[in-house]
Amino acid sequence: MRFKEIKVCELTDFINSDLYKNSRNLAITQQRVISQLNNPRANKNHIVLIIAINDFGEIVGFIGSLPDKINKLPNINFSWNSCWWIDQEKGRKSAIPLLLKFLKVWNNNVAFRDMTPVTKKIIERLNKFKTIKKLNGFRYFLRFNTNEIIPKKFKILVIFKPFLLALDFILNFIIRLKPINKSINYSVKHIDFIDDEAALFIKKLNENELFKRKKDELNWIIKYPWVVKESKNKNQFYYFSDTSINFKNYLLKVYDNNSNLIGVLFLNNHNGLFKIPYAYFKKENLQTIVQFTYTFLIEKKAISFLTYNDLLNNEFQKNNNPFWYKKQDFKELVIFEEIAKQINWDFMFQDGDGDFVFT
Repeated sequence: MRFKEIKVCELTDFINSDLYKNSRNLAITQQRVISQLNNPRANKNHIVLIIAINDFGEIVGFIGSLPDKINKLPNINFSWNSCWWIDQEKGRKSAIPLLLKFLKVWNNNVAFRDMTPVTKKIIERLNKFKTIKKLNGFRYFLRFNTNEIIPKKFKILVIFKPFLLALDFILNFIIRLKPINKSINYSVKHIDFIDDEAALFIKKLNENELFKRKKDELNWIIKYPWVVKESKNKNQFYYFSDTSINFKNYLLKVYDNNSNLIGVLFLNNHNGLFKIPYAYFKKENLQTIVQFTYTFLIEKKAISFLTYNDLLNNEFQKNNNPFWYKKQDFKELVIFEEIAKQINWDFMFQDGDGDFVFT
C-alpha cells in the first residue's frame, strides 16, 4: 500500500494520468478539480487530495480537503474535510492512515461537518477536536412526491406510477388551497453574480461570520459548482455528489416597497430539495424575507426545503406556512481544539459554510 499526496497545482496532471483514467473508483471529479483550481482561498501548494494505492496499482481509498480561511485568524492554513472513502474489500487498512495523513499535512487545522456515525466516533477518539456549533435544522415538505419515492423503495409498485402521479396531483392541489400571507409588498431581482450593490450590502452584515464570504468567494461558488448535469463514464464511480437531473443555483436581491435593498439570498435546487446556503438580511426585515421564501418555493414547485438558519426556522414554526410536514435534522461543526480556543464564540455560521453549498 502506498499513498500519494496531490497539491492544487498537480490536480490537472492527476486527472490526465493513466491512474485516474483507468480507475474504476474516481478520487475526484473534473468539476471539483476546476473548482479547486479557482478557489480564491487556496494556494497552488495546498494538498487537497490524498489517495491510497494498493500493490496492484488500484485506487482503494482517498480523502479530500477544501482550503478555506477563518475570519480574524487569517494566518492559519485551514481546510474542511470534503470527502473520505475507502474500498470496503481492498482498502480497509488505508482508512485510518488516510485520515492521519490528512491531519498531518494540514497540521490538524481542519474542520468536519455532516459526519457519519463512524467518522464521528473516530474523530472523538482522537481527542483533538471540539464541537463548536450544533446545527439544529429542519427539512420542510411542500409537495407530495410519492411517484418517485415509493417505486424506489418497492420496485414491484412501478406499475402503479400513473396512479401515484394522479394522487400527487390531487394532494398537491389540496395543499395549495391553504392561504399564505401576501400582505407585504416587495420586489425581487435575479442576478447571475454578486454585483457591487449586493457586495456592499453583504459586507455590512457578515463581519461576525466565522468564515465570512466576500464577493470573490461567493462568485467562485456560483461559477464553479460541484454538481453538474453531464454524466461521467458509466464504468467509473464517484461516491459523493457529482451529477444531478436538476441542480440550479439562484441568486436574488430583495427590495422593500421603497426600493431599498433588504436582502441578498443564495438558494439552490437539487432535484426538488431546496436549500439556502447564504442568506443576508436584517432581523427587522425577517417577515418580508420569509414571505418571499414561501412564494419562491411554491413558484419553483419545491418538494422540500432544508435550512439550519435559526431566524428562519423560528418563523417557519408558526402556523401560517405552506408546509405539510417537517422533519428535524441535526449536524455538528467540529474543529481542531487549538483553533477553537482562538475563536470568538459569538460568531455567525451560514448554512453553506464548508462544502455544503456545493452539494
